[in-house]
Formats: sequence, structure tokens, C-alpha cells
Amino acid sequence: MRALKTIVLASAVLAVAACEEKPASSETTDAQGTAAPASRSASEELLAIADRHAAQALKAAPEFATFLGVGEDIAGQGYNGRLGGYGFEANQQARQMNETFLQEIRGIDRDALDGQAAITYDVLRNAYETGARRNQFEFGGAVPWGSAGPYVVTQRSGPHIFLPRLLLTRQPLTSAEDAEHYLSRLSEFGRVFDETIESLSGDAAIGIVPPIFAIDGAVGVIESFTAAPAAANPLAKTFAEKLQAIDALSDEDRAALTDRAASLVENVVYPAYARLGAALENLSDQAGEDAGVWRLGQEGEAYYALALYSYGAGDMTGDDVHELGLAEVDRITKEMDAILSAEGLADGAVAERFRAIGAREGMRYPNTDDGRAALLADLNVQVEEIMAKAPDWFGAIPGQRVEVRRIPVYEQDSSSGGYYTSPPLDGSRPGIYWINLKDTADWPKHTLKTLTYHEAAPGHHFQRSLERAADLPLIRNMLGYSEFAEGWALYAEQVAAEMGMYDNDPLGNLGRLQSELFRAARLVVDSGLHAKQWTRDEAVDYMLGATGDTRASIEREVERYSVWPGQACAYKLGMLKINALRREAEEALGEDFDIREFHDAVLLTGAMPLPVLEKKIKRWIAEKKGA
Repeated sequence: MRALKTIVLASAVLAVAACEEKPASSETTDAQGTAAPASRSASEELLAIADRHAAQALKAAPEFATFLGVGEDIAGQGYNGRLGGYGFEANQQARQMNETFLQEIRGIDRDALDGQAAITYDVLRNAYETGARRNQFEFGGAVPWGSAGPYVVTQRSGPHIFLPRLLLTRQPLTSAEDAEHYLSRLSEFGRVFDETIESLSGDAAIGIVPPIFAIDGAVGVIESFTAAPAAANPLAKTFAEKLQAIDALSDEDRAALTDRAASLVENVVYPAYARLGAALENLSDQAGEDAGVWRLGQEGEAYYALALYSYGAGDMTGDDVHELGLAEVDRITKEMDAILSAEGLADGAVAERFRAIGAREGMRYPNTDDGRAALLADLNVQVEEIMAKAPDWFGAIPGQRVEVRRIPVYEQDSSSGGYYTSPPLDGSRPGIYWINLKDTADWPKHTLKTLTYHEAAPGHHFQRSLERAADLPLIRNMLGYSEFAEGWALYAEQVAAEMGMYDNDPLGNLGRLQSELFRAARLVVDSGLHAKQWTRDEAVDYMLGATGDTRASIEREVERYSVWPGQACAYKLGMLKINALRREAEEALGEDFDIREFHDAVLLTGAMPLPVLEKKIKRWIAEKKGA
């Protein structure tokens, strides 16, 4: 579900970019600074600029380079041992980078471009122009492209969550040099957290403070993460475990490295977390209970308009999105009612009847370690079953495997139900489908297929892995578009039904519809919170009544929408656009329409904003008709 979840990077990471001047000569340079003749084509020039922009951003944001798994020739020697900037200076550099990037892309003649270069131009121009609009707001951190949330630290985002996830799931650790890089990054936690506090304080000085539940949630994450003795913290314990697989190290080497990691956690990491926790608690009196960004005054209203635009709403207002959501909730509820009635549950609200099915004997896994293991095993079977049918529906199949893992215990209280993290560009690790197993009661058995199809196959794993494998400019792998990625994943749930994965499984199909209903309700709730000034409790009550999910899971969701305005709308907005383009292709091509070719046309040129996708599919239809 993450856009960035998946990769969708925290704004603090994207805000560490630094500016480099364009060479003042008749030659330009590639990503490594090698001179290239000015006689190259416009498309070659555009792609060279894109590569240079990617290299600049990655050298300034080495965390992002680690996530992608790029070489040192691009991100700089030893980048896995460095962390970027998170304070005022880094924000200023990101703002300048955006301005430079935008000026350079505007200097390219779009009409002279062809193929992938033309698509890349459209994507980059949209990204840089959106970034320029975002940087007009003096809060939440500046960006070199795209948009970002309004708050530097929340219960869901910030270095207190992002950096452990980076080190535990992405940091290379196969050599003595890798071990030194790991320790080097641990040593930088103090600086990073102090710069984050600087940004928090700067925002607070102009009245921008997260709502109280976001502050309390962030403090809760900090307290949970630092509760164990330093040597037992995941940053030290997992490091020690991974050292065992490095054959070049002696036992004495491993012991010394393990001791250094524990010492850094004790003397650098834990004090940094304590300082951040204290800074957040000092903001409590300014926080307030209001959940929507309308609380930020006139700037909040303008910010939400930009957030909706950046997540696929086009020129729709908050009121438009609200009405669309209400209409979709009504349609899907009627479809669910038909299934429930056929199952002998005809009386009462749809949400109540849906909950009743989940409460039946045998519909929940035990909330024990054995129950969690059984749940994970069943998810792996679901992945295998749909992969067997995938070639009939997709021309391209990911070469990377996908693993199912539990969200770490220290993160589960503030995390969503599930998300996906992409394989790196070098293919050294698989895609990972994460699921929150704090309470297995959150996952009735008839709801799990749909989560699998969304997060793994044919959802995020197909979209992100195929993008990774495509011959795209590096920067295209660095840009995240929730309306594309999450829209695709929600559309993938529908495709799974078309593939027959719910045949003879009406309760599973009911779970699919409830998942779509959940995303439709998000349109209502997100716009309710940020445009109609709903309270947190009003949003929770509406979603509880509409979806039938547990109150605890809905409270986490609503608190997420409060600190990440607009993003929750991306799922349904993207799905609706993909379906509309598919209908247009089916009508235009008739018997020549091939669903495998359509899916490849959507996926194989990478993520992009919806206006660029629409232009691209219309061009594909025209080319097919003219063939």
C-alpha cells in the first residue's frame, strides 16, 4: 500500500539534494561528468540530462542510492557509509536543485523527442513543476521534485522510522567494508536527528506542528524502539547476526564489530532518539486535536489542492473528490449486499454483515506465533497460485521473486496493514510483501487473497519489478507516483477476479469488494478531513460504518490520512483512470484488443502521472489501429 510505501521516499530523504552548476560550454556531461559532443540528438540530450540529474540527487541522498542499489560510479565512492542532510541547509539545496532541474528540462524541445525520451520528458517536467509548486510552502521540507507531506516527523515518517528500515532491510552487509559502512551510518544518527529537530523547530516557529496523535504516535515509536538494551536493539542484534555469514571475518573481528555496533547504539543512536522524543513532546501544547490540514489556515487549503493534484485528482476539488467517493461507496455496497444476501445474511448494514462473516468459527488465525506462521505460509501459496495463471494475462512476468515477511514488531503500532518494498536495481534482493501481524484478528481469512494480489502479484511486485527491469533512465526509477502504483495495485485486485482467482470463493470475492470499498471510503474520508473539516473521530466513525474493519485498524488509517493528505485518494483515482483507458482501448481495437498487450503498455514504460499515462495509452491505441 505504500507507494513509495511504495518505493516512495520520506520527504526528509528527498530534501537532501545539493545543486551543481551546468557546464558553461557547448558540451554537456553525462552522469559521471564525461564530456559529450553537442551534436547529439535532442532525445540523447534529454536522456543525458536525466542521468545527470539522477546522479546529483543520489550523491546528495545516499540513502536513496542504497534503496536502489546503484553503483559507486553514480552515487559516489563509499556512499553506503554516508547519510544525507535533514536540516535548513539541505532544504535550501533541494529547492535550488529543483529550480535548476526545471530550467534545464524546459530548455529541451519536446517536439524533437521520440520514444522513451518523449515520455521521460513529460514525466520529468511534471515532476519538477510539481516540486516547484510544493517548494512555495515553507514547511515540511523542500524537494527536488514531486510533492511531500506537510510534517517533518509523524507517527509514520521521519528518520526515526526510515533509517532503521534502511539499515535492516537494504544496507549491504557481505564484507568487512560493508560492516564499516554500516557502523559509519550508525555514527551519523546524532547529526541527522539534530538536523531533523532543527527542521521541526523551524516549522513550529511558523505555526506548523503535527496533530497531537501524530506526536504521541511518533514518541511511542521512539520509546518502543529504544526500550531494549542496546545490544538487543535490532540495529545491533541484526548486524551481529549478519556478520556470521561473512567468511572473511574471524571470530575476533566479528566480536569487535559487534561491540562497536552496540556501543554506537548506546552512545549515539539512543541519545539521538531521546533528543527527538523530547523535542516532539515540547511541541505537544502547540499540536491540538484537529486532524486536517485546514488547521494550517489559508496555506493549508492551498496545500491540499496541490496534494490532490499530485495524487491524480487533476482539477477536481475536495468537494468533487468527496462526491465521487460517496458514489463509489454506494455502488460497491450494493454489490456486496448481493453476495451477503446469497450467503443468507440479508438483514442489517453491509458492514455489520461483513464483520459477522469474519467472526465465524475458523475465519481467524490464532493470535500466536504458530497462527502467524500459518498465515504467512498461506500467503505464499496464494502467490504461487496466481503466478501460475499470470502468463495468460501478462506478456511480461517479473524475473525477481517476491518474499512475504512480517512487519517488524517495533514498527507495527504505527504501520499500515501491509506494504511492498521493491528489489534494488542490481537484483541482489527480492521484492518484499510486508504484512502487519500485531493482531491476526485484523486479517479474516477471506480478506487475505486480495491483500496478496495488491501487494505482490499481479500488483506492486509486477509493477515495480518490471519497472526495475525495464531500460528506463535511472531517474525514472527514483520517481514515485502513488496514483499509478497504487492505482495499478487496486486494478490488479480486479484483474485477479477476472483471472478466476475467486471462482467458487464468494467470500473471497466479498473480501475483494470490501477492499475496493475501503479505497472508495478513503476518497470520502481524506476529503472530509482536509476539505470539510471533519474531526478524527468523525472520520473514524464514517469509515467504521462504511467498511466493517476493526476500529483499531481504522484509527491507524485515519491518522495516516491526517498526516499524508491526498495520498489515500490515489488508489481509487488511479484505478478509475486505468479502467477508463482500458475501456477506450477495448472499444477502439475490438477483436484486436489483447489484454496482455494492454497491461504491458501500462507497465513497461514505468510509473508516471496520470495525464502522461493517458497520453501514452492514446498514442498506443492509435499505433495499434494504424498497424
